[in-house]
Amino acid sequence: PSAEIEGDEAAGQTEEERPSDAKFGRWTKKVSREKVIYSSVGLRSRVRTRGHLGAQVFRRPAGVDVTRLSTLQRAASLCGHGPLLEVVEETMESLRPKNVARIPWAEVERHTSKDDLWLMIDGKVYDVTSFLPLHPGGGQLIADAAAQDATSLFERTHGEGLRYSLRLLNQFFVGVCDNPGEAKKAEPEAPTPEFLATLRSITGALHTFDEAKATGEAQGILK
Repeated sequence: PSAEIEGDEAAGQTEEERPSDAKFGRWTKKVSREKVIYSSVGLRSRVRTRGHLGAQVFRRPAGVDVTRLSTLQRAASLCGHGPLLEVVEETMESLRPKNVARIPWAEVERHTSKDDLWLMIDGKVYDVTSFLPLHPGGGQLIADAAAQDATSLFERTHGEGLRYSLRLLNQFFVGVCDNPGEAKKAEPEAPTPEFLATLRSITGALHTFDEAKATGEAQGILK
């Protein structure tokens, strides 16, 4: 079921409007950050690989927060919840660097429709299809970044609350692009070293199960 968002666009409006002179992306829908995070965790991944011949892409089980896997593993073990422990440990195994899918850019750039949309940010691939109706800045902003290297665009449009945005990004990881250099840049400017350091600290922790880093709590909010 699609998530309900407060402050939806007025009935009959066909396009989402965003300020053209905004330095950073602005939240155009009134919804709390925590609601966005936990609504995203509850989303079910849509499997639409359309003939991808590489390794099976990673699909996060609905309801499992991949930034809290170590905690979930301990809790399931302590309470003797075998089925949950199995799901968590299988998820952790799939996220180990040696097991992640390597996806060619030619496959990534095919997923551009609003019912099947992937993004590439810093060489990692994210299936954000199910998040489009929940995105506070509007789904069109995400759709416009498809089939490109969206790293710099992500930095510019998430200047406020970056930590939350990156924690969300981890929930939609599906694999690593084999040849990211083939992608056209969504914006000509290179991402800043500060942003890349924060981005890689948070997204890299997805594979080491360091919860403080994977949730962004260790980094604080990038100014």
